[in-house]
Amino acid sequence: MGFIRGVLRLISFIFLLLALTLLVLLTAWLPIRFKGVRFSAWLLVPVCRLLLPLFNVQFTAPDAARIPRHDGFIFPNHLSFLDIILLLTIFPVRFLSKAEIANWPFIGWIARAVDTVFVNREDKNSREKARASLAHIHTFPAVVLFPEGGIYQPPTALKPFRFGAFEIAQTGSVPFIPAVFIYDPIDIVFWRDEPLFTAVWRFASRSEPIKARLYLLRTVQPTPEDGPQQLALETHGAMAAVYKYGGGHEEDVIQSGI
Repeated sequence: MGFIRGVLRLISFIFLLLALTLLVLLTAWLPIRFKGVRFSAWLLVPVCRLLLPLFNVQFTAPDAARIPRHDGFIFPNHLSFLDIILLLTIFPVRFLSKAEIANWPFIGWIARAVDTVFVNREDKNSREKARASLAHIHTFPAVVLFPEGGIYQPPTALKPFRFGAFEIAQTGSVPFIPAVFIYDPIDIVFWRDEPLFTAVWRFASRSEPIKARLYLLRTVQPTPEDGPQQLALETHGAMAAVYKYGGGHEEDVIQSGI
């Protein structure tokens, strides 16, 4: 039964992806904007929302209404390919992504059409170019950067943050929202050091619901006097506490600094 379920879900996903790719590529050139966002980018939202019942994902985000109003960056933890889909169910945010995704068929084409910023993390020139792009980019809709820099094992705690994202925010005094994803069960959605299809199949063939929750911490407004390293450490501490306690101590964390 799990095999049939997985196959049907993946066939449905491929159909939606093909349709979305076609619609985005056909409309990306249109100068039409709705609520300040390109029309082609809005197409991602209903498709991502359809994926949640298709794969039996129960998603809650208590403060989701803050994201459509936010002009700045969002700094979430990174656990799964689902992180991006869940954010796009809320609003057509943009992303900083690794360069190789730009060459992926369909997903890469969509990413390029909706103003994704690509960076080769192994190439210093590419990193500098991405930083320059982000320093001058319009920050509405919000730009999402994963300060952990990628998905790493094990998923039991936040990894140390890279300082680059905080340097960009501090230099331009751009506000950012720290955000924490929590999944239950995490083993199903966590993307290990494995082929993407292996991770997707494990997720697609599961019958029980997957619960996902997104916690948004208080918006941080950097100033020229702030140090990027200190911003990173304070943000990491606040997010790590929310991740550890499942949001149960979120008010204490927010009031303590971040």
